[in-house]
Amino acid sequence: MHTPAAAAHFDVLIRNGMIVDGTGKQRYRADVAIDADRIVAVGDLGGATAARIVDASDRIVAPGFIDMHAHIADGDNGEQGLLSSDVRRRAAQNFVAQGVTTAVINPDGSQAEPLEELMRKLTAKGFGVNVVPMNGHSGLRERVMKGDVHRRASRAEIKRMQAILRHDLQQKHSFGLSLGLEYERARDSSLEEQLALARVLREFDAIFIPHLRSQGSAPMWYRPGQSKGISPPTLDGSIAETLQVAETTGVKVVFTHFKAWGPGYRGEASRLIARLQAARDRGARVYMDVYPYSSSSSDGHFVALPPWAFGVPGKDLEDVEGSLDYRKALDSLLAAASPRQMQDLVADVRHQIGLKGGAGNIQVLDYTDPTYIGQTYAQLMKMRGLGELGLAIALQHEGDPLYPGGARMRSLSMAEEDIEAFYKLDWCAMSTDGWIVLPEEAIGADKYADTHRRVFGSYPRRLAHYSVERKVDTLEHAVRAATSLPAQILGLDDRGRLAAGVKADLVVLNMTALRDRTTYLEPSVYPSGVDYVLINGQFAVDDGERTLALAGRVLTRVKGHKDAT
Repeated sequence: MHTPAAAAHFDVLIRNGMIVDGTGKQRYRADVAIDADRIVAVGDLGGATAARIVDASDRIVAPGFIDMHAHIADGDNGEQGLLSSDVRRRAAQNFVAQGVTTAVINPDGSQAEPLEELMRKLTAKGFGVNVVPMNGHSGLRERVMKGDVHRRASRAEIKRMQAILRHDLQQKHSFGLSLGLEYERARDSSLEEQLALARVLREFDAIFIPHLRSQGSAPMWYRPGQSKGISPPTLDGSIAETLQVAETTGVKVVFTHFKAWGPGYRGEASRLIARLQAARDRGARVYMDVYPYSSSSSDGHFVALPPWAFGVPGKDLEDVEGSLDYRKALDSLLAAASPRQMQDLVADVRHQIGLKGGAGNIQVLDYTDPTYIGQTYAQLMKMRGLGELGLAIALQHEGDPLYPGGARMRSLSMAEEDIEAFYKLDWCAMSTDGWIVLPEEAIGADKYADTHRRVFGSYPRRLAHYSVERKVDTLEHAVRAATSLPAQILGLDDRGRLAAGVKADLVVLNMTALRDRTTYLEPSVYPSGVDYVLINGQFAVDDGERTLALAGRVLTRVKGHKDAT
């Protein structure tokens, strides 16, 4: 705590707040003074004046939140993200409204262009939150393998990937490497390839952040009827693969958006934690980040029927949405199906329902019969007197023929008790796995398309629901998970704490009002209780109102961290 001369004058003075400084230490009452983009004093500043004074009595003052996984500038979202021509998007309103001031970009292996070019474009446009750039493994594969990614990389190609990664780390553009091993472009990558890239990361003490090959009993792409002869990767095997990378190379690893779904994993957090803790005890530098919802993004596109039932094997159904009459396609399959095909169909439907948490954890969001909305798959099976496959066929026959499955459904594939177990850990950071959404556009047919509760409510839910209401941990512990822990993992030494000398990224919270106001039926709603958010000393949220400030910066990874702008 530092107290300057009583007569000092500052740009911003936050008075009489309860400080939760991000380190995990007990809260205390103090004033916070800001000049330009830095916190210059924390303490009793009763005689000071300022151009702007914020009364934080009965409020929590904390460092700005750091999101370990954000799809806001990775090229896949184009006009929808920070590169948009629309300032409403570039302001990242659904992030700053939660208190997010810094976000790790290019997750899950995505990287559409060289980092220098991405940084140039972002800086030229201006944007709302600080960004931490990552190299994307799938992007590297596309670039080096010239699009021929459905195979293992050769040794020469791996060396070329190493060279690009080393260049970006040397030039301070990159904080590490993200991977999307469950996804098509990286599915055929080898352990040798991962180890080679991880060794480059270790040279620079950069981080390795994999989306695992499987997050449960099978990956998203697996269907037993379509994938005959294939033994699907499991979460256990995926953990073993990544731990081998961590322990062989010494690289710092973050198991990103860590979760457990499917038979044998849902409800098994304690066993998974024990495996990772054992590796930590052996010296592995292993962390995780977890978002605070039991439903994933892919859960929002739940379809019990497999793609091959519509004549599009090997594709994601949302990739052909709007271009296919699913009712007719299904009828064609059923009319000509052999007994073996029908057995495969039963097996695939049963597998998908089980993988996604069971029939009681699948909810209808939108359907031609409004009485079905809010009902679970299990409730509809009972009401209709149908089995798992029978209901899947009926929903497609009676529902929207141009939407796969006939109904928009969301599954709750994860268990709340697992999330709570993860949040008790000292090495579990926070993330949204979110993207930019404007609520005014998420209406009508787009109400449930490409949105999620986590996009709007993750950090308020983490603090208000899990820490305050559920008492999973203390508020100090939860704030640390959202601030200094990710800063420590990333190597940001001037963010993630509330202290004199660090950058002025901070939040002022009304804990009485702090709420995630979303539901799965109403997912695109801003939270309450986030009264003020400052990013580099500028107000991104002012008295609860989003300002559209473009105060974010591209951060660079250097010792004694500096900004790129």
